[in-house]
Amino acid sequence: MLTLWKSTRLTTAVLLTLSLLAALLTIIAPVERTLGSGIRIVYLHVSLTWVGMAGLLLAGVVGLALLIWPRPTLQQWLHVISYVAFGFYVVGAVVSLIAEEVNWGAIFWHEPRTASVLQVVAVGVIVHVAGSWLPRARVQGLLHLALAGFMMWSTMRAELVLHPDNPVGLSSSGGIRLGFYGLTVLFGIAAMWLTLHLKARDS
Repeated sequence: MLTLWKSTRLTTAVLLTLSLLAALLTIIAPVERTLGSGIRIVYLHVSLTWVGMAGLLLAGVVGLALLIWPRPTLQQWLHVISYVAFGFYVVGAVVSLIAEEVNWGAIFWHEPRTASVLQVVAVGVIVHVAGSWLPRARVQGLLHLALAGFMMWSTMRAELVLHPDNPVGLSSSGGIRLGFYGLTVLFGIAAMWLTLHLKARDS
């Protein structure tokens, strides 16, 4: 099983297949009455961000475990999970800026949700840099636990000004929900596979 995850060729093939499926699903997913075809880039932005957030929360849980039980294996898992999750979150943030340009005609840097995402990215960079300078297990655990907490606090306190409140969950279109949740599952599988590949390679 370890050889399966270690295979770079297989991992490349899996990630390319998932990317093609995500592109196909984005193309065939239905458009929305207000945003029109601009909803497609929103599908990508939200699903990437959700996968990144889920991964950062998982890294926070592993960080908490590392605080209590500082073991090398947990530290290795934290390292891999946090980098993959943060990568997805950053890509989601970049796509969100493109989505603003497409749907709003400009990037509103001070819009609460936009500002929140950028703040989380900034804190995430600080955490990863600090973690590389301070290799002690408990310190790294505390840093990633703090990042997960900050992400949740920043996201929950951000007012909805231009961003709608749960547009997918409240949509009456089954196609829109299927498009979004389908992309989230595909990106989630990609993140898990990449995490297992990197962990197996490090081992």
